[in-house]
Amino acid sequence: MRRISFWGPLQKRTCVGGMMLLLAGGLALAQDEQARQPFWGTSDAPTANDSGFETELPAALSAHATYTSAQYATGGVGLRNRGTGGIGITGAITPVKAAFLYWAVITSGAAKAPDTQMKLQRLSPTPASAVTTLTGTLIGTGGSPCWTGSLISVFRAVVPLTVATGNGFYQVTLLSGAGGSTAGGDPWVGTPVLPLFEGASLVIVGSGPSTSRVVIYDSGLAGKTFHGNPGLSYTLTLPVAATGKLTLFDSIGADGQEGVSRTAKSGLADEHTHINGVDVAGPSSFFNDGDWNGSSGKPIPQLWDDVGHDITSSTPSGTKTLDIAIGNAGESSYDCMTPVANVVQEE
Repeated sequence: MRRISFWGPLQKRTCVGGMMLLLAGGLALAQDEQARQPFWGTSDAPTANDSGFETELPAALSAHATYTSAQYATGGVGLRNRGTGGIGITGAITPVKAAFLYWAVITSGAAKAPDTQMKLQRLSPTPASAVTTLTGTLIGTGGSPCWTGSLISVFRAVVPLTVATGNGFYQVTLLSGAGGSTAGGDPWVGTPVLPLFEGASLVIVGSGPSTSRVVIYDSGLAGKTFHGNPGLSYTLTLPVAATGKLTLFDSIGADGQEGVSRTAKSGLADEHTHINGVDVAGPSSFFNDGDWNGSSGKPIPQLWDDVGHDITSSTPSGTKTLDIAIGNAGESSYDCMTPVANVVQEE
């Protein structure tokens, strides 16, 4: 009796199909690598010298807003090639006094109407809020941080307190027609399609002890694009001299990256931040990580940072200003970055 086996040919065919899948996968990967453009967002970009970049802001910056008996919380999300994103808020103390949404977008000229607005909804705690369309106030512009397009614009919108009720999860959504791509692609693969959204951050000012103040800085800082080398220095004027008890500092910034996609690169991932001569962030600090590594969008798309520190050691009693210096370790390749806002709490 002749025995017929069906497993051998089937296995062979499966193996061949698997090889074909592997080959197809390898081809797709090779094509992706060929399409990868590692210079975007860096000093190696062909657009890096198209406009001037800041190194030092000439005048001390005053607060956009100051709140007494207050504390704050912030959260952010990277939005490059995305149509929507989520922001988590932790640490806000109710009742809420004020709330603001910040975002930034790169364009070839003035931002179009859809890019000047953003939808916001609180999803939790439930019941969820209504979807609110916020219209931003343009608070700063500057040169593109080394991408296609010539301009980056930073917007601030007041958030209704019926939406920003405190801690929770908030969804931001681009309007129809905003953003060149919302398909979720890797920013460094293929040619960037304008407009390029960077990210969004929510700042919630809550209640605090009578000795605590929250100070928000944005106008005069937002949009001041700079290079990692030589970096950027500027001064914030405190409305009241610090007591030395507690000072907190949050930085919101656009276009920070560690390198290209998931590959870090020296000069792009080691920016330090000094405040009043004290190392606050970067390899020379206890914090170790830099403030401009795309942390609100890791691992992909990066390009947005919302980071915070306790800087009490930088503000002994009587301190009236915060002298801030940001820069890399002197490498010839460097990141291109754009400040959005700073938030300070002092007691």
